[in-house]
Amino acid sequence: MKKKTNKLKYMAGAFLAGALLLIGILIAANPEGTLSAIKHTTSKISDYVNGKDNSTADGPLAKQGTATSDPNMPAGRNGVSARMDSEPVNQPVYWSEASRKESLGLPVVKLYNAAGEPIGSATLEQIHDGVKVKITASGLTPGKHGFHVHENPIQDGDFKSAGAHFNPTHKHHGLENPQGSHVGDMPNLVVGADGTVEAETIIQHGTLEKGQPNSVLGRSLIIHAGEDDNVTDPAGNSGDRVAGGNIPE
Repeated sequence: MKKKTNKLKYMAGAFLAGALLLIGILIAANPEGTLSAIKHTTSKISDYVNGKDNSTADGPLAKQGTATSDPNMPAGRNGVSARMDSEPVNQPVYWSEASRKESLGLPVVKLYNAAGEPIGSATLEQIHDGVKVKITASGLTPGKHGFHVHENPIQDGDFKSAGAHFNPTHKHHGLENPQGSHVGDMPNLVVGADGTVEAETIIQHGTLEKGQPNSVLGRSLIIHAGEDDNVTDPAGNSGDRVAGGNIPE
């Protein structure tokens, strides 16, 4: 029995020694190929920073993967990813500043006051027969403010360059007007005592589809100084334009 046990130990040791010798021969013959194979089985993540692949340039993971944005990294120029952590599926995807986490791919309107200072933002989302607008802003006077889509983008910070309300159907002004309303008419914003507002409203009959006569893309959002009475042409007696921003095309 003792001789049989010693024989098994000898065979196991010989097998292990042979396996190690074979691995050594393979690495010596083709070190890059062998190491690449090892990397491929032990690493499933490649790391991109500012558009540069930090994984092995000649390895099987180079330039592979689908991207997920990291909001803690600064965004670069449009078309250049701030960061990508990716799995090897052969499809790198880059994201730009316009599609960061805050919008989740939705159009974002940056809002500014008459002095050109940023006061908030709004996101737009297509829904059935309209566009949902979610707005967050500060630095406004407390109370009700007219809020509309205007026909043109704002040029050089001049809110008057936005033109009239967006009105592709040639209606009268006001959500309560029996002959209205403009596509660009929306309910008043109600600003709190602290000068901030967070609201959700609808651009009725508007769309985010390019090329359509009722598309709001490439136009602007305008906040007025006073309350919109929802019936009076052309803007509901809502006063001066105090803030606004352009809707991306």
